[in-house]
Amino acid sequence: MKPLFLALSGGGAHAACHAGVLLELDRAGIPVAGLAGVSGGALVAAAWAGGADLEKLVDQASRLHPWFWVRGWGGGLLSGTKLGAMIDEFLPVATFEDLRVPVAVVATEVDTGEKVVFRSGPLRDTVRASCSFPGVFPPMILDGRRFYDGGVAEVIPVRPARELAGETGVVLALDCNSGTKWPGAGSFVAVALRAGLTLLRGRTRGELLGADLVIAPKMGESGWMQPRRIPRFFEAGREAARDALPELKQLLEA
Repeated sequence: MKPLFLALSGGGAHAACHAGVLLELDRAGIPVAGLAGVSGGALVAAAWAGGADLEKLVDQASRLHPWFWVRGWGGGLLSGTKLGAMIDEFLPVATFEDLRVPVAVVATEVDTGEKVVFRSGPLRDTVRASCSFPGVFPPMILDGRRFYDGGVAEVIPVRPARELAGETGVVLALDCNSGTKWPGAGSFVAVALRAGLTLLRGRTRGELLGADLVIAPKMGESGWMQPRRIPRFFEAGREAARDALPELKQLLEA
């Protein structure tokens, strides 16, 4: 069987669907040889590769209060400190080297706009950098450089996953945003997020061309910052993975 590598998109609470896909792959006995992740996808990738109980994490995350993040101004609308505390709690290991399979985490350098792919060193701060959506969370400083959400540079990290896979591996891309139905945008923050996500979605199509298979779970109504929807997104990932298993097995056995 060919080795399988996953590319996990960002999307806040939507990224819970990635956990659902990984759970179903585990239950089907399909090993994952490596992962590349952006933002929430980076968090799920690092948690799974670190040996975390994904069902337990989904339950914990769904219990977060919607206002858990708020702290006022200072580089972002929401609390980077609380984001960091959550990541520290959810990630069982502290470095890339302690993960059971290779993981690539994508972040964007604030001052150059360049994509940076991390594959070694401190894990938790790197994931926090990848999760720091610009204007919402403050940038993360790593070795004197400022970073924010990797999705600004690459929405779905297919290229880093392909680099891990090499010539023999199969790349499965998980898009946790295209299967969502967006509600009305009635606030300034909601309108700004809608505009940014619309631009990013337009880039996604080109990035997905490098994948061998794409899964886009049917998520229902969008809920980027709505913890109560996390169990539904998790189940959407499980359902999509089960539907995709026959085609995925054919690719891996070809």
